[in-house]
Amino acid sequence: MITFDKNTELLSKLLDLTSTKNKVIANNIANVNTPGYEKLEVTFEKELQNAIEGGSIAKIKSIKEKIELSKDIGNGNGGNNVDIDTEMIEFFKSSDKHNMYLEILAKKFKGLIYAIESK
Repeated sequence: MITFDKNTELLSKLLDLTSTKNKVIANNIANVNTPGYEKLEVTFEKELQNAIEGGSIAKIKSIKEKIELSKDIGNGNGGNNVDIDTEMIEFFKSSDKHNMYLEILAKKFKGLIYAIESK
């Protein structure tokens, strides 16, 4: 298995985490009108901060997101607590982060390709 530097591993992990977050948010949006549905939330920020401070690639690779039921109060739709406006904002924010991480990683690989081809 190829091991990259810490920044590449971090970007790769961030892509995985934001992808999971986007899937969970999309599921919440799909269930906005489902009576009794309780929205889910994804958290990984504390583990991410600890892994970055620890500085080891192994810690970065071991970050696990937590998918939990939200503590938000329902909006009266039979216990459903999904607010479509909030979910859409969170989805766009998470998608923007995902795209930024992807762009940075792509530029990093383009730099490697350029360095290899230049020799």
